[in-house]
Amino acid sequence: MKFQIARARQCFADAESGVDQLEAKARWPVWSALILYRQILDAIEKNDYDNFSQRAYVSKAKKMASLPLALTRALLPQHRG
Repeated sequence: MKFQIARARQCFADAESGVDQLEAKARWPVWSALILYRQILDAIEKNDYDNFSQRAYVSKAKKMASLPLALTRALLPQHRG
């Protein structure tokens, strides 16, 4: 499971460079998803990788708190070389 989480994190990092190339209206939901899915991975790690007897979830409050960050990243694209 640790390997899969590391692999997912690397995929998310690789995907970030492509988000800026999307149409402006598509960036916010993609950034929101990237942030949320990372938070789910954090929850799995917090549960000591036990996703069978403990549900890994992100609270609604934490999801809502993440939206301004996603919007900021969507509006201010990082032009990476």
